[in-house]
Amino acid sequence: MHRNGVQKRIVAISAMLLFLSWGQTQAATFVVAPDYDDRLIQATINRASDGDRIIVKSGNYRENLNVSKRIALVGLDTGPGKPVVDAGGIGSAVVISAEGVTFEGFEVTNSGKLWKDAGIKVISKDNTIRNNIVTKNEYGIVLDGSARNNVIKNYVCQNDVGISLYSSERCTIAENEACNNTFGGILLSRSNNNTIRNNNASLNRWAGIILGESSDNTVANNIARYNENQGIWLLRSSANTVRGNRVRYNDIFGIRLFYSNRNSISSNIVRNNLDGISLENSNGNVLAGNNLSINDYGIYADQSFNNRIYMNNIVNNQNNAHSWNSTNFWNSTEILRYTYNGVAYRRYLGNHWSGYFGPDPFGDGLGDIPHTVSGQERDYNPLRRTSEMYTLRG
Repeated sequence: MHRNGVQKRIVAISAMLLFLSWGQTQAATFVVAPDYDDRLIQATINRASDGDRIIVKSGNYRENLNVSKRIALVGLDTGPGKPVVDAGGIGSAVVISAEGVTFEGFEVTNSGKLWKDAGIKVISKDNTIRNNIVTKNEYGIVLDGSARNNVIKNYVCQNDVGISLYSSERCTIAENEACNNTFGGILLSRSNNNTIRNNNASLNRWAGIILGESSDNTVANNIARYNENQGIWLLRSSANTVRGNRVRYNDIFGIRLFYSNRNSISSNIVRNNLDGISLENSNGNVLAGNNLSINDYGIYADQSFNNRIYMNNIVNNQNNAHSWNSTNFWNSTEILRYTYNGVAYRRYLGNHWSGYFGPDPFGDGLGDIPHTVSGQERDYNPLRRTSEMYTLRG
């Protein structure tokens, strides 16, 4: 009996020690507020450990933060607004150098004016930047040499550049407001395999979305309106997908390709620009399924070759198309299977043009007379009706 009692005590003590040890490894939560003992965010970061959470209440925190630990920084609006991180005009307000950080719920402002001084600068991987207000910085949010970061639902306006990616890959930029910036809304430079989706990049002084020397990115379902030069600009960029965007009321270009090759531009609504889609020294791109209307020029091609342009609705522009020193395919280069009026066909398919009334003797939805595009350029298989009436199969 005595031995059994000793054994029971040993087991109980071991279990208690294991419980205490386990409890000591759990993440801690810190609370920062202007009238608390913990009133400095950086000092609290320095005390924290990986996995901890820091909740910051409303107030003005004039600090430059270096988030060098895998923690969650959560701004809490306790009445007067989101907590404000103010860089005081020097450097970046927030630098995230650790991996796996969450930064959400803050207002971030007043960075320095040097190149890449930012409201929020990320130089690491696997972070989430969410639901922040980032204004009056040189750069709003910068991802620099980073990967797999998520920038979601931020208001990034009234900076020089809103959201910037430099040499960054596999990041997602989604559902942000990137407007009223003095240069651009969203800028990618030498950044590949990123997703830019469901953002509003409007009212910027130069362009809404810019891809510079960047490849294999997807730019999808964004709004780019009222920018002073171009809605979406691809500059020396290749193999990108630009799909399902609404690009309207930009002063010059809706979607501009400049020395950019092998991109896919599809299913965009491009209206009320000077040029709907502009191809300048750009080759081998595919323009398919776009709605181009009420532009001065629906498609403007200048020294561009071997682009495939088909299944677009090019209607009610002052000039539906212009081609200068260019040779392109204004219809598909392979036979497509489609259904029209409930009947299946196999044909090459062109574009739907306003002002085209060629006959359709075979009832396959294609005009029997080629449409003159510009100069010697011809659409040999113009669509009699809008492309939505043709269902591609396979």
